[in-house]
Amino acid sequence: MALFLVALGFLVAAHLRSREPLRQASELPSWRLQELAVMVRQQEEARRLLEAEVDLLRLKARDYEVALLEGRGLSQAMTKELAHYRLALGLVRVEGPGVSVTVFDTPPGRTEGIVPTVLEAQDLSGLANELWSAGAEAMAINGHRVLATTGIRQVESGLMIEGVRFIPPYRIDAIGDADVLQASLAIRGGFVEGLRAVGLRIAIQQYPRLRLPARTSSGYFRFARPPGVP
Repeated sequence: MALFLVALGFLVAAHLRSREPLRQASELPSWRLQELAVMVRQQEEARRLLEAEVDLLRLKARDYEVALLEGRGLSQAMTKELAHYRLALGLVRVEGPGVSVTVFDTPPGRTEGIVPTVLEAQDLSGLANELWSAGAEAMAINGHRVLATTGIRQVESGLMIEGVRFIPPYRIDAIGDADVLQASLAIRGGFVEGLRAVGLRIAIQQYPRLRLPARTSSGYFRFARPPGVP
């Protein structure tokens, strides 16, 4: 029994000794475990920073998309507004229905019983104002595009419009509702009837389409400036 116990103890001791090298080989030193823990924390921090950068880039991309859409809408609105102002200022050619009013002076010695009459600047301005008041949207005098603010003055043997001299006959082409424009000129006791009463010959013609040129100059303001602009 004593020998059996001694032999059993020997075998158990041998078995435990044989497993010790394997356990030691499989275990990592504590400094290695700490190094691995630091590396894991570093990788976690790098991943967190990358995710934050991705979120920031996505936010910037959305901002760029919104800015692009808003910029495109703003550009379209500005382009449309600019086109409207260019149209209102007569800087583009236009066409449309309207009337043509031609005024002839009464030449001396051509018509018996009628005193020779010469159209004056105020008469032509008044006729143009009648058309503007009736809803004319665009107008030209003898092929020269004019605005409601265009001045007409008297010169020798003709009229001066924006530095250009014109001689009779004078033709006003006005684009708008042709029926309304013609009706405004045909009012009994109106401006046209007064001109005819003093001996001027006036011919009015409707057209389904008139073509008016653009203004040759856009220098409207020489002295007027917005506040604060030198």
